[in-house]
Amino acid sequence: MNALSKYIGEDLILSQPSFFKREYEFRSSNELLARMYFPSFFSLTAVVEGFEEKYEIIRPSIWKTDLAIRKFGYDMSFASLTTNFFRSKGLIDLQNGKKLNLKFGVFKKSCQVFSEMDELLITFQNKFSIKEKNVLIIEKSSPLIDENPWVVMLVWYQVIQRNRRQN
Repeated sequence: MNALSKYIGEDLILSQPSFFKREYEFRSSNELLARMYFPSFFSLTAVVEGFEEKYEIIRPSIWKTDLAIRKFGYDMSFASLTTNFFRSKGLIDLQNGKKLNLKFGVFKKSCQVFSEMDELLITFQNKFSIKEKNVLIIEKSSPLIDENPWVVMLVWYQVIQRNRRQN
């Protein structure tokens, strides 16, 4: 697996290949980087395959909008995503006490991922389509993103959930 920093400035595509299936792909121009799917139709748990690992994105509590990620088959989560009340900002708590800040765009059309020092790292931009589709641009090289490439899929899960609640 190549580091995501290799794709700086490139348009990476997050898409839903089939309208009828809850499966999503993360692609560069010529290769599949990761895949996310929901095991059953009404499931809130997503399985992410890629980045040489397999992960599960879960909601630890049905009453909260927080998300957590863990390795597939394990019970202990190693990172979490929390949002504010209006879901306009978020925070990803990584292992070792590191954090990434999220800012969701006006009218929920985009998302930006910032480092702790407010450096823009990743931009998500919605594209109009019947199927879910976003363009992801890696703005700046960061060891946090290279060490934790699953952050892209965790944020994408949050964007999908926001779009579903909006409609």
